[in-house]
Amino acid sequence: MANKNQQQAPATEEQVSKTEAFFEKYKKAIIIAVVAVVIIVAGGILFNNYYFEPRANEASTELGKSQELFDQQQYDKALAGFQKVAADYSSTDAANLAQLYIGLCQANLGKWQDAVNALETLRQQRPDYPVDLIAAEIYSDAGKMDLAIQYYDKVNLADMKDYQISDYATNLFLSQKYDKSLNVATQGHNKFARNASFNRLMMFNNTELKNFDAAVAAGDKLFNASDSAKISSFDYGYYGRALEGANKYQEAIGIYEQMLKADNVKDDEKLEVNKKISDSYKKLSDYAKAEEYLNKYIQGHPQSSFSLEESVAMLYADQLADETTPAAQKQAAYDKADALYAALGQKYPDNAAYVENKRAQMPFSLAIDQKAQLKLAGPHYIEFANILAAKSDRSTGETKMLVNAYNAATAYYVHVAEDMDKAKEIASKLIEIDPENANAKAILGMK
Repeated sequence: MANKNQQQAPATEEQVSKTEAFFEKYKKAIIIAVVAVVIIVAGGILFNNYYFEPRANEASTELGKSQELFDQQQYDKALAGFQKVAADYSSTDAANLAQLYIGLCQANLGKWQDAVNALETLRQQRPDYPVDLIAAEIYSDAGKMDLAIQYYDKVNLADMKDYQISDYATNLFLSQKYDKSLNVATQGHNKFARNASFNRLMMFNNTELKNFDAAVAAGDKLFNASDSAKISSFDYGYYGRALEGANKYQEAIGIYEQMLKADNVKDDEKLEVNKKISDSYKKLSDYAKAEEYLNKYIQGHPQSSFSLEESVAMLYADQLADETTPAAQKQAAYDKADALYAALGQKYPDNAAYVENKRAQMPFSLAIDQKAQLKLAGPHYIEFANILAAKSDRSTGETKMLVNAYNAATAYYVHVAEDMDKAKEIASKLIEIDPENANAKAILGMK
């Protein structure tokens, strides 16, 4: 299982850094576990004075010293003290509490397995301690998502705090267990309806499960009906993606525009947002706006590439293929796309076959008769065929494309150029790679 700290996925608001949050998180667990033994005073832990046995008093004193070291984050020294208390005063409440602190010290020292082993030892002495819940958090902080989930699975959701339910659902989400994560997050939402983490996780999971309407509803709650929601770039991205999936492209553009203005979104992320906005405008058949944002996306890349430059040609090709595009605009889109592909073929000769194939296909989206389409497409099919035919390592798929190109080339020579000699020349080449080709046989007068 990959460490969740290496995942390119969002963290919930409760998942702040371990250094800042560790003590606060586990202080809650300590209070739950030893409520009969400790009280909270001025942010520290003082022990109940009603230990009547001298041995218990000694244990309490020694435990207090180690507690001070723990509060000072001197975990090595605190660990040694807690281990001594656990060994010297076994079977006392103080020894049990020391065993809990042994686990917490080990966790702070990054010794995750030793920490859980200490908790399992504690379980043998005090089965009522919330060992599973603490172990789940320890493994979660360590990025051991599968083990964190195993321990969370043992705990009733009703016994968890909101941040623990959120952490459970987050580990499931990062493990791509979207259905289960959604179920946990939904139960959390039912208890804490305005908790941003649950609305966020419901949006994330529903988006991954392609339940886009439900994802949009959760996104609306996150953005507009959550307490103290700190909207992240992941939130904008997932909400926009959910809106796109629900075919609400104008609303998606609105969210992406907010993302562009957000101070907590990095410049490289904003650059990618321009492409998302362009794509959404394309879905709305607003090609002028789509081109505007596409150009912003391209201009943000210091180094050009074939795929980057082709994106503009592809936009015009999409406008050409769009059935809602008027005939005059189709012609203009074709002219621009064809000119761009011609330039790309010159600049990137390794992509010549791909370029010729694209130029051959585009004329068939023009609002002109079939002969006129073939007149534009034919020369490119011929060039495409020449490039493929020259390849010594041609794949099966490329051979099939060559057959199609030869078929189109013969049609061009017969119906447009009216050159039967050329048509027969191509048909002869075609019959060599596709002996049963009916078109080639007809041109060659074969039966």
